[in-house]
Amino acid sequence: MNNTKNHITPPRLAEKLLTWFIKDELAEEVLGDLDEKFYATLNQHSIRKAKRNYWFQVINYMRPFAFKKHRSTHFNNTTMFKHNILISFRSFRRYKSTFLINLFGLATGLASALLIYLWVNDEINMNKFYEKDSDRHVQVIHTYPTSGTYFTEIDGGTPNPLFERLPKDLPEIEYAFPVYAHKSFKGVLSFGDNNARAKYQFIGKGYFNAFPGDLIHGNKYEILSDRGEVAISENLAISLFQSTEKAVGELVDFKDEGYGGTYLVTGVFKPTKNNSNDFDMLFSYELCQTEDHMQWYNSGTQAHLILKEGADLDQLNTKLEGYLSTIAENWKDILYAQPYSEQYLYGKYEIGVPVSGRIIYVRLFSLIAITLLVIACINYMNFSTAQASRRIKEIGVKKTIGSSRKALVYQYFGESIFMAFLSLLVAIGIAFMLLPQFNEITGKALTFSFSSEIILAVLAITLFTGLISGMYPALLLSKFNPVVALKGKVQPGGSSIWLRKGLVIFQFAVSVILIASVMVIYKQVEFIQTTNLGYDKEHVLTFANEGKLKKDSEPFLSELRKIPSVVMASQMNGELPGDIGYSQGYKWEGMNEEDKSLRFYNISGGYDLINLLGVKFKEGRTFSKDFPTDKDAYILNEIAVEMMQLKNPIGQKIGNYNPRVSTKEVIGVVENFHFQSMQEEVKPFFFRLTDQGNKFIVKIQAGTERETITRIGDLYESLNEGYPFEYRFLDDDYQTLYAAEERITVLSKYFAGIAIGISCLGLLALTTFSTQRRFKEIAIRKVLGSTSTGIARLLSKEFIILVLLATVIALPISYFLMRNWLDRFAYRIELEPLYFIVAGILMMMVAWLTIMSQTTKSATVNITESLRSE
Repeated sequence: MNNTKNHITPPRLAEKLLTWFIKDELAEEVLGDLDEKFYATLNQHSIRKAKRNYWFQVINYMRPFAFKKHRSTHFNNTTMFKHNILISFRSFRRYKSTFLINLFGLATGLASALLIYLWVNDEINMNKFYEKDSDRHVQVIHTYPTSGTYFTEIDGGTPNPLFERLPKDLPEIEYAFPVYAHKSFKGVLSFGDNNARAKYQFIGKGYFNAFPGDLIHGNKYEILSDRGEVAISENLAISLFQSTEKAVGELVDFKDEGYGGTYLVTGVFKPTKNNSNDFDMLFSYELCQTEDHMQWYNSGTQAHLILKEGADLDQLNTKLEGYLSTIAENWKDILYAQPYSEQYLYGKYEIGVPVSGRIIYVRLFSLIAITLLVIACINYMNFSTAQASRRIKEIGVKKTIGSSRKALVYQYFGESIFMAFLSLLVAIGIAFMLLPQFNEITGKALTFSFSSEIILAVLAITLFTGLISGMYPALLLSKFNPVVALKGKVQPGGSSIWLRKGLVIFQFAVSVILIASVMVIYKQVEFIQTTNLGYDKEHVLTFANEGKLKKDSEPFLSELRKIPSVVMASQMNGELPGDIGYSQGYKWEGMNEEDKSLRFYNISGGYDLINLLGVKFKEGRTFSKDFPTDKDAYILNEIAVEMMQLKNPIGQKIGNYNPRVSTKEVIGVVENFHFQSMQEEVKPFFFRLTDQGNKFIVKIQAGTERETITRIGDLYESLNEGYPFEYRFLDDDYQTLYAAEERITVLSKYFAGIAIGISCLGLLALTTFSTQRRFKEIAIRKVLGSTSTGIARLLSKEFIILVLLATVIALPISYFLMRNWLDRFAYRIELEPLYFIVAGILMMMVAWLTIMSQTTKSATVNITESLRSE
């Protein structure tokens, strides 16, 4: 027992506490007394009591007479801080060019990062209303197996009764509510002589629990309690009533084919800033909730679910996947519950599961922002070390008089952080100046709100920039030997030189990647814009067919055709490109079981529609008034004929499993044309005839747009009183499909230019550093007869090799990135080596000009002064 106690020592933590606060002159004596007391107590009592007594004695010494007298370092710290700031200012003022280059480089990188941060922050916060409920609010996504693949309903349309049924069958769901919305849901709202076209949607009970009820007037839990009520947007209220207060309680007339009538305004709302779903009017879902609408074979209603606290979403999705087969045995459609807050960023699906979408561009530009900041920081590092010879004696003097390396590290970190925050002021000015143009490019209305979140983010980005940019200079310059430093000689090791060269390689590799990417994106967008789509979209305008004209369109079309500059006029259902209707359940001779799921896209239109669009026929004929049976006829595209395996399509009969749909005859086959985005492959399609199109389509003569549109508008409003004339050009609609790609092209071009500019500054810094180290060598070579050109060539050789190496590294990376990006398009350009070779050559030329601007200057150095300085 005694042997065991002999190996026990006093509590170490108590010893450390004592030595921390007690005076040095008392420490040895007190520690000895406490140890003696500890072992005495240990021999007489238990280990626990000995330790407890030791702690008691330590605490008993916590009295004023025993405490160390700590020197106040506040005065010294403040003095050193002021001294370091003064030294920095003197250095900035003495070497103005270096200061301005560093300031401009860091400010440019910070400004770019700030603008990208605003955009990224806006994107990732889209559709996030109530953070605590963001995971509980999910929307059911509907995926159809069709044509050997899968099609996901992007708008989230599900069978209409689904939202009512799911909470009864699945215990994870607290409640559900419907939203019935579509691009085509537009009508004209009127009050007195004021008319305005408005986009509407239907909402069910529970909507305002998940979506913000930003109501200016009205109670969100009471409005829309009746089928005859409507809530309108602030802009719509001002347009019709000149103020929001006057709108509530007024009766308005709504002109719409399906839901026209008189409604009572019971609420006025503000559009939610971060809501991707824009609308002008809200109706109660009960208005459209008819018996026929609520059949399982009708779809289009979004099913929104609010899950119970702690519900497992993965477990719910396992149940949802085959849920529809419990409704109908052969129903193989797939359901998937996706958090509503993720739908905006993850809107691309594979077999019903979200895999990507806008998140790709969010990640891309986040990476670009970080890269630009890192490139700017590298510049600061390189310039600081390149100018080290100017301040090396300062370091030697400070070390000689007792300054520690730690103090020097603090000084250089403080200098870099100070430079970063000074650059921040310039960056904010640049960002403010460029924000309007940035908003125009991105299609947003971003502002500097200076909220606590943005301020903290900006300060964090700036502090990060200051720490990163000052890390290498602080650690390198602070370690110089004072004797060497006083002689003014900088002798960096081989690792330091290779690190700086590696940083420059990184800068230029990024620049080459950006140049190559810009070229490929530009070529792909150009390919999209210039490719023959298979139909003519030039000088074609569309506008709504509604009101009196909807009942009988032919008189209006006849008057349209009398306008001399109108080439052709017709009507159609659907939109080109993109919003095309589809259906399935067709049957024909020779089909197999899998063909039942084949989905056909279709456009119904007037007799002249196909000729107006310039779609070419492969065989057969177009619709004609000479054939009354054409009302029950189809004109297929080539891919439909191919997938239906029709050897002689003309005259074939196509029926439908729906008994209400009559059998149709194929009278023609048109060549494939791109009725959707070129990100999609051409799908089975047919034209059919109708005299009830939802829009008019008119082709006009080139060069007569202004006067022709004026005449069409006057005719439209004279025959359709109360309906404003609003038109769109078909080619504008086509461009809208690729707005994201065009924005990427423009932004990438600007950011590539910024990266190249900053990288060239970094190369200039490394060139300056190298030539300063070789001034004596240059002088001796000139004495021995070398020419300025030969010396410039010698000095630039190693840097050209660096840029060439950067190019070699960057080209395969840029090829891999662009190949992945192009995979998003079903129709795309080929990745030709020329794109990457040109990017490399362009970067080499820019780098060569940068290098020669410095080496040529160094090669003309005065021989006498160079040798004397050494």
